[in-house]
Amino acid sequence: MSVEFVPAAAVRDVIGRLTAARQRVSSAGAPPDANDAHYWEDLFETNAAEVLAAQSSVTLPAGHVVRYRFFGWQGRDLLVRPFVARSSTDVDGVRQLLDWHAPPDSASPSERYAPTQDVELLYRHFSFPRTAVGVFEYWCVMQELWASQRWAYSHVLASAAELSQLTANPEWQVTQPVETYEPAVVWDGGTARLAVLVECPLGHFQVSLQQVDIGADQALRYAEPILVATGPRGYAS
Repeated sequence: MSVEFVPAAAVRDVIGRLTAARQRVSSAGAPPDANDAHYWEDLFETNAAEVLAAQSSVTLPAGHVVRYRFFGWQGRDLLVRPFVARSSTDVDGVRQLLDWHAPPDSASPSERYAPTQDVELLYRHFSFPRTAVGVFEYWCVMQELWASQRWAYSHVLASAAELSQLTANPEWQVTQPVETYEPAVVWDGGTARLAVLVECPLGHFQVSLQQVDIGADQALRYAEPILVATGPRGYAS
């Protein structure tokens, strides 16, 4: 096994470009009807196109695009599912065949390894460099495409200064000391495990070390996160 690290500057560059892409789309305004499937599917598909255009290392074959099915709401969370299709394909029939399941970062332990069609419908279509930065950017792009509520509120931390600034408030408690702050990629044959510090304020503010396996099939499979720090009460999920 070998380990590579993603420099903090590269993390800020990737996150900055993807955040800017998301913000360009979020200015579209409120829908006339919160349950308008066509509105939300068009919005998420536009966001996916912006995300892929914002970087050059994670790519689809020519003539392919990311499509969505909108399933409704769960509290304040939009339930959507991404898939890849040819841009010329009428996907209305495909949408009707899809069931909703939780995004990879929000799945319960019992759901994490449940069989899905995500490899066939989504992951296998993408290409990305087999480098630490390439793996990190692929993970970020997939997170943007799944568009979970958890990801929308989360922030990636990549330096001691960022973590120290966040946890300086006396309401924070560091539960697990951290030696390395930059995202790390551990290579084991054809599998990469990405370890990255993520701050999320849903329920309570927390910083956790997320561990994500990306295998030869390019699927995201989350291992149990390691709690690094806890803070004050956060946002209702």
